[in-house]
Amino acid sequence: MPTETTVPLTELVHYFNKRNRLVCSAEGEDCFQIVDGHAQARFRGNVLTTLFQPVVERASGQVIGHEAHLRVAAGEWVGGPAQGVFLEARDDNELVYLDRLVRTLHALNFLQEREQHGGFLALNIHPQLLRAVRGHHGHVFEAILARCGLTPERIVLELADDGFGKLACLKAAVAAYRERGYRVAIDNFGRHSACLDRLEALAPDLVKLDRSLIGHAGHLSLAKRVMTELSAEIRRLGAQVVCQCIENPLQLQVAQDAGVDWLQGYRLGRPATHCLPLVRPRRPREAA
Repeated sequence: MPTETTVPLTELVHYFNKRNRLVCSAEGEDCFQIVDGHAQARFRGNVLTTLFQPVVERASGQVIGHEAHLRVAAGEWVGGPAQGVFLEARDDNELVYLDRLVRTLHALNFLQEREQHGGFLALNIHPQLLRAVRGHHGHVFEAILARCGLTPERIVLELADDGFGKLACLKAAVAAYRERGYRVAIDNFGRHSACLDRLEALAPDLVKLDRSLIGHAGHLSLAKRVMTELSAEIRRLGAQVVCQCIENPLQLQVAQDAGVDWLQGYRLGRPATHCLPLVRPRRPREAA
């Protein structure tokens, strides 16, 4: 079953290219294009594409959504970290433009995926965007989603927090996004800080534990104890817990034993061009 939109990809690409030129003064070479049925975006000589990684519900073992990852298919940043392309932005305005360009790219490609009815799309927000955009967070992107036939309820926005920046700015952004219907995840929690008081003030829907907490061979017993205690505290604050970067069976077992809500990592599915299908519940047969 296709996702909600009935607008052809070609029409959407034409619309967003025209919009970018008029609203954002994008350079002529910076645009969306369609290659082999997938949307690509060009920015400063780099060709950007989308990869999807599945997120699995621990209790059911079923895929419930996907996180979109940026991939550089051509240009200076091929073979390096894809996020490096943001270093090409000349100022805050251009960085905000690029961040929205990337999220629009992911939304366009998500729309082409079948068997995603009811599944969510997780998108990363560049930290600098929160400092560059003073208010009305999510308003512009909501209009972009509406054009695609998506709603904020289908989107999880992932925000990184180092635990040391000003709380007020991030708190306001989280509140604004949630008010518009987006779900918000605090990403890489525990990498720099694991302050539960700060987390309680932010009040996200989801907390993604940093990869350092899952442990490695020889340290899994400690990882299990830490993750179990931390997951219980996060759930007490009203958020769901996501364990990411699960790469082997032992790490998967630790995450399951710790009782996290969602699972993500290479062991469960690598980033790929296409989403994994969601299993839809069967309708009960009507009595004869």
